[in-house]
Amino acid sequence: MKKFIIPLLLILSIASACDKKLDITPENTLTDRDVFKTKAGAEQALAEAYYNLYKASTGNIAYVLGDFTTPLLFTNDYYRTYTLGEATPVDDGVVAVWTAHFKAINTANNVIARIREFATFDEASQNQLIAESRFIRALAYLNLLRMFGDGALTGENEGYGLPLQLTPFEGYNTGDVIPRSTNGDVYAQIEKDLTESIPLLPGKFDTDLKTRSRATKGAAWALLSRAYLYSRQYDKAADAAEEMLKDPENIYDLVSNLRSIFPDNTAGSAQALTQEHIFAFPVSYITSSSTSENNGLGNGYFFKRSFWINQQFIQSHEPGDLRVSQLMFKGDQIYNTNALDEFTTFKFNNSNGRDNVPVIRVAEVILNRAEALARTTGVTSEAVSLLNSIRSRSLPSATPYSVGSFADATALINAILEQRKFELAFEGFHRYDLIRTGQPLTTPDLPEKKKVLPIPQIEVDISNGIIRQNTGYTS
Repeated sequence: MKKFIIPLLLILSIASACDKKLDITPENTLTDRDVFKTKAGAEQALAEAYYNLYKASTGNIAYVLGDFTTPLLFTNDYYRTYTLGEATPVDDGVVAVWTAHFKAINTANNVIARIREFATFDEASQNQLIAESRFIRALAYLNLLRMFGDGALTGENEGYGLPLQLTPFEGYNTGDVIPRSTNGDVYAQIEKDLTESIPLLPGKFDTDLKTRSRATKGAAWALLSRAYLYSRQYDKAADAAEEMLKDPENIYDLVSNLRSIFPDNTAGSAQALTQEHIFAFPVSYITSSSTSENNGLGNGYFFKRSFWINQQFIQSHEPGDLRVSQLMFKGDQIYNTNALDEFTTFKFNNSNGRDNVPVIRVAEVILNRAEALARTTGVTSEAVSLLNSIRSRSLPSATPYSVGSFADATALINAILEQRKFELAFEGFHRYDLIRTGQPLTTPDLPEKKKVLPIPQIEVDISNGIIRQNTGYTS
């Protein structure tokens, strides 16, 4: 199989640039035709796309940016560059996140195109693998859009979004440079990828692990609900969340025990995914005597060298909240003497980063629907019931809310957002919730145009300015 290694979106791929007439296959090397001819080969290529998505989603600052730039966490000096909005277009972290996500997108594009070109196995299997690839592409684009889309979270549909690369990258040619589409167009492509894939995706796979770590109908509906919430299409967000929560095959549920979702994994052994996991990266399974996978999160959190929890955030929880007593702890008590008394998240408690990484949980989808309903129909019994299902799990002795607990829709929305903050803390959401609802990040007076990352300068330069820089970073 040809490897399309793309250090940057626009840099020439040597493997793709070869003159096809002179592209002689080296001995013991598989070509695209060999790989994608069979279902087994195509599934291996798809596995690479999933792996690239995992590395993009968790690597460098991609996952943690959503929390350490908010009042949930304190950080060391290195990460304050991002909390202060001082990251530059040549920042290593910015470039790494952009590059890794477009690598995942290109791998997915390659699977889509080559299956259509070379596959000889049954059409239903082809369609499923293509649909899974489109889910990967949609998730990668949504990740990028919330980080780099200029105004993507504040309703600026005509703002600069992303280059929509929907075919395999075949090499740099100035005349073929793809400019940034608008935020609205990128959201529309995400919607198209997911809605057209849902009929072709399975409800579940032959094992529970595959069901929760590959794209399913439920995962696609859940991701759609997130995309619609971000793009302020609240009617659609409510409907998409409802489609996922219907769950006709009883695959997903809100589990009662928080520690079953985030178990003690001191030993770094394989940990089962639960009914609450809609889509996750099963990192704890990618270990053996010869190799171990690091999710890039455990070390930074456990040793508190990078992040530790703001005490004010801990104290903002209601008394007795299990998300404090069960999901926060002191972590390292030996090495980092400056932070021994600080708390960190138990969600990534293995010091070697071998915990599974949740991407979409049932709890998020419940809160997506609750918020969307509150924004479209006001204070309703269903929205309050959905809110209670999340709050009551962590506060079982608390008096549940009633419709009369809220003076108006705004009060209900604020309560839902508070539960999002508590429930999804340290899973990469809070930054984007603050931006889309007009609330301050760690730096209260950070200009709106600095709340997105800059486009890597190399992308601007190599395209001769066709790829435009975000407005907060132009002189």
